Parts: sequence; structure tokens; C-alpha cells
Amino acid sequence: MKDGMEYAEMLGLGVSSCDVVVKPARKRKRKDVKKQVIEKVNAETAAAEEKETAAAVTAAADTADSADALQETENADTANEKSIKKAKKKFKFDVVYAEGIAVFALVIAILLTNIFWENSGINTVFKNAFNTEKVVEDTRTYLSFNAQSPSSDLSVSVDAGVMTFSGKGSMYPVCDGKVSSVIEEDGKYTVTIEHSDLFTTVISGVDFVYADKGEEVFKYIPVCYLLDGSAKVYMYNGGALVTNYIVENGTIIWES
Repeated sequence: MKDGMEYAEMLGLGVSSCDVVVKPARKRKRKDVKKQVIEKVNAETAAAEEKETAAAVTAAADTADSADALQETENADTANEKSIKKAKKKFKFDVVYAEGIAVFALVIAILLTNIFWENSGINTVFKNAFNTEKVVEDTRTYLSFNAQSPSSDLSVSVDAGVMTFSGKGSMYPVCDGKVSSVIEEDGKYTVTIEHSDLFTTVISGVDFVYADKGEEVFKYIPVCYLLDGSAKVYMYNGGALVTNYIVENGTIIWES
């Protein structure tokens, strides 16, 4: 610069001078990019964590609500199951109680029947069901019995094996036995008495009968009564009418 001024003076040129002050360039402050990046990442991470925390809290609340709802449902189901079990238990108890009452009533009925009605149907059923004794057949024929006339007070006649009694009075079995049937027809009764598996007696035309079916009868105890008219007596052996006998002094004599 100084050389330039000298050259101007040599040429006779007017020269003016000035001072130029060069201000040093301002040094820019360098931004800390790394720090900004870290802060940004931290901020985003914090926001994400807050979001996740909020989501977790919401999920936990939903889970709690679901658990409460499930618990309520389970409680309701448990209550229903208890109610059903209680109803079943009550029904079972009622059934058992009713069965117990029925059995008790049956036992009482059997006891009363045994006491007051020995030859009833229920007694017969129980005897047949629980009787383990072997049934022995009674094969005695009419010749094995000492028979008597059914009546010594009534007039009697014998025709072809049939005894006819007339008058008014009691009639007896010809010998001990059991009543197998009592039939009523037009106010008159027919009584069938079994003396063995083969020998039976039939008395028909009487007005009153003193024994029921299944009852045992004895030759010295009246079995029926003739009020008026006549009664007939038939004796059968193996289903065949017995005719070979006579009646004498109140006794039946077999003519073998």
C-alpha cells in the first residue's frame, strides 16, 4: 500500500489516504448437534414410555374390570349351581322321605293284616314268596276218611250218590278240610270243601255260610245253615262222584 502512494506522488496525482480497519470475523458459535440429538431422543423415549405407561394402566384397568365381571359371573354360576344342588338334594330327600313313608305304611298294613285277616291275599302272597318248605301232596282218597253225615237233625235221602237234606238247621262238613270256594246265586250258596288233593265235598242250596274261602273247617263245627227248602251234598274223589256209600245213624259207611 505504501508503494502505491509513492507511485502516485511520482505521477503527480492527488492522493488521499484513509485507514481501513479490518474487523476480525466474528466467530460463529458452533451448535452442539450431538446434545440436541440426545435430548430429542430422550424426549421421544420419555413420551413413548409415558404412552406405554398410560396404555398399561388402561389395560390393567380393563383387566381388573374383566376380572371383576368374570368374578361376578363365576359367583352367579356358583350361586346357580348351589341352588340347583340344593333343589336336587331337597328333591332327593323328598323322594327318600316318601319312600320311607310308603314302606312304613306297607309294614303297618302287613302287621294289621296278619293280626286281623290271616287268610288275606297279601298274606298268601308273602307266604308263597318266602315259604321255602316243600309242598307235600295229599293223595288220600275218600276211603282214608271217617266221614259223617252233614246233619243228624235234617231229614236225608240218598239217590245215585247225592244226599238231599230237607228242613231247617245247621250243616257240617263230612270231615275236616278247607273251604276252597263260596259261590252265591239267587240268594242261595254253594260251598266247596277240600279234604285232600283228591277228596272234595260240595254243599249247595244253603241260606247262610259261616266260613270264607281259605278257612279251615271241622266236622264238629257247623259250616252253613239251611233256613228252608232243601240242600244237596256231593262227594267227589279225583273229580268222580262217589256213589258207593250209605248213611246210617249219622255216619257215612263206604261200600268198597
